[in-house]
Amino acid sequence: MKKKNSFRSLVLFSGLTAASIAGINQYIFMTAVSKNALSTDHDLYYNWKLGKIYFTKEGTGSPLLLIHELDSMSCDFEWKKIKKKLSKNHTIYTIDLLGCGRSEKPHFTYTNFLYVQLIIDFIKHIIGSPCDVISSGRTSSLVAMSALYQKELFHSIIFINPEELSETYKLPEKQEKILRGFLQLPILGTLFYNIVHSRFMIKRKLKYSLFYQPAHVQDVDIQAFHEASHLGNYSVKYLYGSLKTSYTQIPVAAALQKLACPVLILGGTGETKIEQTIADYKNLNQMIKSRLIPDTIHYPHMEAPEKTAETIESFYFAEHFASN
Repeated sequence: MKKKNSFRSLVLFSGLTAASIAGINQYIFMTAVSKNALSTDHDLYYNWKLGKIYFTKEGTGSPLLLIHELDSMSCDFEWKKIKKKLSKNHTIYTIDLLGCGRSEKPHFTYTNFLYVQLIIDFIKHIIGSPCDVISSGRTSSLVAMSALYQKELFHSIIFINPEELSETYKLPEKQEKILRGFLQLPILGTLFYNIVHSRFMIKRKLKYSLFYQPAHVQDVDIQAFHEASHLGNYSVKYLYGSLKTSYTQIPVAAALQKLACPVLILGGTGETKIEQTIADYKNLNQMIKSRLIPDTIHYPHMEAPEKTAETIESFYFAEHFASN
């Protein structure tokens, strides 16, 4: 009788605990998006074959596509401080990649070639003509591969702090697959995701890993990244799981060697191993140019928008002058 009562108590306690954690998760998702930090007046959607893609369009001039870092807390917000400056001479397109920000978040494994196809289709169907492209972080390898397959769509490419070449060769490992399986758990996996993407953790990451000066990180930046990582409720876990298991990695050396369009690497002076990364990229393609933005790390376009915009425009001016 005592054993039966103990078992009932354990079942009841487990059920109440699971219900409590589920309630906490739901509360976190609700409060994370309550301030509407990502709301704008320029919302547009591209009905892509695998899900709705959020994008914006503004300015006049030659088309320029800005593609954010591939991260579960990223979206086009990272271009906010620079796109107004660039829109004076360009028609600026920004995009939230599938699984990110305000775009749809399907429940499947996100892979490198999925994003390659998205980039190509977006340029073909929305921009409708060849364009210049600026990519951030891990998205750079995806853009390089896109240019390998459809080189006629790319006038020029700017990589902002592209990942190290060795990182692009990573394959899913056993422990990473275990983590991905854990993330799929509806209650504990979601709680783990919410802890990793808590406001505290995002604030710490921005201030001490991604920005050169912690004081440059504004509250609106923290709120925007936090909101982006929680839009779509628990669906946001699927991209994070794919990123952690390297399904989005793509060997990029062959693509870099064959790039025919002008390429510039922009790096933050505080970015880990950026000088070696630039040297490795140039060893593959000596036509690649590079510039470093002083006193910045991963997001020079957020931390030093004036200097970054000036460097970008000088690159475009030089390339235009050379082509004429």
